[in-house]
Amino acid sequence: MQTQNRYGQIVGREIKEWSSRPHPEKVILQGNYTIVCPLAPDHAEDLYREWQSIDDDRDWTYLTATKPATKEACYQYFRDLSAEPKTLHFSVKDKNNGVVKGIFCVTGLDYENGGFHIADINWTPPMKRTRLSTEALFLMLEYFFDKLKFRRCEWRTNVNNLTSIASAERIGFKKEGVLREKRITKGHSEDIAVFSITIVDWMVISPAMKAWLRKENFDDRGRQVKKLSEFHG
Repeated sequence: MQTQNRYGQIVGREIKEWSSRPHPEKVILQGNYTIVCPLAPDHAEDLYREWQSIDDDRDWTYLTATKPATKEACYQYFRDLSAEPKTLHFSVKDKNNGVVKGIFCVTGLDYENGGFHIADINWTPPMKRTRLSTEALFLMLEYFFDKLKFRRCEWRTNVNNLTSIASAERIGFKKEGVLREKRITKGHSEDIAVFSITIVDWMVISPAMKAWLRKENFDDRGRQVKKLSEFHG
């Protein structure tokens, strides 16, 4: 809600008793189907096996990294990710068997204003378009919005990455605009679409995601009964 100051100027809604947000810890988040934990070099074993089962590199087109060609390169890639000082990298394990099935990161941490980005999502084929991928993101959003009281999450992606855009919109991220010629990746100029969820949005998105993730919403083969969009109303 916008308000007016004493000069009659329109200003944003008042935020009372605000303080810089706490730094996130190296948490382990558990849901019904997944365990989200800090990325560790030994997680490379599971993901290298999955990545090498794919004949091409199409899943890496819009990522800044390239698919590791050897197991040692994969371990080095994970060591490098673990050492990044300003980015928090996470692995996602299947709760049924403990196998690592994907990675993503939290970056762009703005403690003064309560903002963060979810980025570099890299799901293996067994995780794509499943309740595991949705729950992993829900657990991280819940941690930042409900536990740490951040106010805004961004999702940035290449405007041509239609899969990423569809994923963001399905969860409830709202498009804000396009950063034209924002960066150069793998020799190509990129226009970057920016999406966001604010704390106000989260009040609606959170119960919808919780309802969709309930075990009753899935059959014995893990197929959804109702779509997430049906819970958004």
